[in-house]
Amino acid sequence: MVKCMMRKTRIFLLLTLLATAPLLAYVGPGAGFAFVGSFFFIFAAFFLAVFNFLTFPVRALLRFIKRARIMKKAKFKRVLLIGFDGMDYNLFRRFQKEGHKFPHFEKLAREGTFSPLWSTEPPISPVAWSTFTTGVNPGKHNIFDFLTTDRATYMPKMAGSDIIPPRRTLRVGGWEFPLGSPKIELKRKSQSFWKIVGSKGVYASVLRMPFTFPPEKFYGSMLAGLGTPDLRGTQGSFSFYSDGAGESFDISDGVFEPLQPLGDGRFSGKIKGPGHPFRKGNPPLEVPFTLALDREAQRAEIAVGREKVTLEKNRLSRWVKLEFKAGLVTVAGIAQWVLEDTAPLKLYLSPINIDPEKPSMPVSHPKIFSVYLAKLLGPYATLGMAEDTWSLNERVLSEGNFVEQVYRTQEERERIFFNTLATVREGLIVQVFETTDRIQHMFWRYLPDSGSPAARPSHDARVTASILESYRAMDAFLEKLFARMRPDDLLMIVSDHGFSAFNRGFHLNSWLHREGYLALKDGRKESGKWYADVDWSRSRAYGQGLNGIFLNVKGRESQGIVEPGAEAEKLKKEIKEKLMQVADPQTGKKAVRKAYAREEIYRGPYVVNAPDVVVGYEAGYRVSWESAVNYVGQELFSDNTRMWSGDHAFTRDQVPGIFFCNRKMKEKDPGLVDISPTVLAAFGIDKPGFVDGRDLGIG
Repeated sequence: MVKCMMRKTRIFLLLTLLATAPLLAYVGPGAGFAFVGSFFFIFAAFFLAVFNFLTFPVRALLRFIKRARIMKKAKFKRVLLIGFDGMDYNLFRRFQKEGHKFPHFEKLAREGTFSPLWSTEPPISPVAWSTFTTGVNPGKHNIFDFLTTDRATYMPKMAGSDIIPPRRTLRVGGWEFPLGSPKIELKRKSQSFWKIVGSKGVYASVLRMPFTFPPEKFYGSMLAGLGTPDLRGTQGSFSFYSDGAGESFDISDGVFEPLQPLGDGRFSGKIKGPGHPFRKGNPPLEVPFTLALDREAQRAEIAVGREKVTLEKNRLSRWVKLEFKAGLVTVAGIAQWVLEDTAPLKLYLSPINIDPEKPSMPVSHPKIFSVYLAKLLGPYATLGMAEDTWSLNERVLSEGNFVEQVYRTQEERERIFFNTLATVREGLIVQVFETTDRIQHMFWRYLPDSGSPAARPSHDARVTASILESYRAMDAFLEKLFARMRPDDLLMIVSDHGFSAFNRGFHLNSWLHREGYLALKDGRKESGKWYADVDWSRSRAYGQGLNGIFLNVKGRESQGIVEPGAEAEKLKKEIKEKLMQVADPQTGKKAVRKAYAREEIYRGPYVVNAPDVVVGYEAGYRVSWESAVNYVGQELFSDNTRMWSGDHAFTRDQVPGIFFCNRKMKEKDPGLVDISPTVLAAFGIDKPGFVDGRDLGIG
């Protein structure tokens, strides 16, 4: 233990001494990175570091006094809060009734608390985890979906963060140089419970919490989670290489590249990375690689940069470092390869993660935290959705290789978590694991009663029984955790929502068009992606994201025609009432369980940013893939034949999450909104007045 701590101390001191000014970056849709490395920022960072060093003793003393006061009132010295994303209460109980054993979950239920957990409306991760984080309803934290709408262009944009580029650039021919610093803004409002705890002098470590990009500053450490982009600036764009026919990907941001034969089983290719930071239009930077294929041995060797990696067919590689150069600027990434087939040659490259050892954007707080962990524990995924569901959806990555990728990611996160558990002896530790969510999204179709029209090609138990095995894997994690916990620790386990089948897609924008709310140009019957052929001068409403409908309001949207006030309220009521009557002609079932005017379910200062109508689908139905990319067609329903066959974008009563605790709970019927005030109460901190949730009375 002493040797381990000495090693960590040496690494930390080394990183502190070697740390230079942060490399600031801007990333936008297709725009890549723009870097600022001026003398001003180096100069300012140097003096800030000196100031922090000189004032450290005073700040440490004040923090010690605060912590001592709080810990006198605290019920628990250390609180462990674990998230198992998407773990479903009803499915867990069903597995139990079928005779499957989960001894460590069952120990918690027997000795402490086990209950279903209310999610949010809609019960989707950005909304749910933001309510968990703050203890307030979405009207107070400003997150209503994965996407929101740009009122000026009607295009979708990420709801969790916003990228504000420098106001001015210097243009010289085909070159563009940013004059100033870009800003990455966290759009979630209100106060996180770890920031409140930290303000009282209690250290908090928050690992992979969704929608924490960019990481906020507080007394503690953080690794950002879902919502963190890849090096290309997307939420996960894989690459696929082949010496055979080309591929196109209709929904994902996947990139196809042909391999060029060099003779004797050798090929060359190129990896497209972030946009060039100083070239007009930000053309992608590229890294060349060569591949030597041994078809008989089912093996290949790739040489890229200073790295060489040997690939065995259908085996996920280690992390490989990739460096993209733009003059004197180098952008570092890491990625994993899979040799999917040899005849024809099919090669998969994962989304290029921001290298945690050389982060080009902030993936942690403090910024050196990600570097410290990478030096200590090795490279690890930084992308928000590191498990590449898109490549499986496009049938580029095989089912078995996807499962391996999921558990490789789980192992990385467990290493980081247990390292944190060993070093944070007093305070708050928060960790979210997403294995259950990713497995259920992609393999729900293998459940016997799923009713899925999607293909089920595998006979491998790793795939066909993967959901049950993911629940067992979380139980196995608990076994390791119990062996390392102290008896006086408080442990709470939550999920943000449950799961059900997604068998039929509802073309929401096509329905809005058919009902006369969304108009197309020149009498057209269909529109391309991103509302390519919509006539906004005659459109009154449009769908955006998974569960939202926005009205085209005059004075709010750039080409709005709906009068605010009475006309808008009447239109909202009309749309939501009509939606709840829509029936699927193939099944006779209604597609929408409940539709809400936003004021019915949200309250607070940010309700104005919510969709005007929130759609809660009946389990089995969800907004279609086509409607999610703003396509308008003629059909209203279609089978969901994609691998992504499970979902939760329904209503919260259909997909309850789980709540476990190693202590008894006084209150009943817990919800995600109650977790924040319960954590505060565990440390003896009074609930702030803005918090909507209640203390669950754990003692």
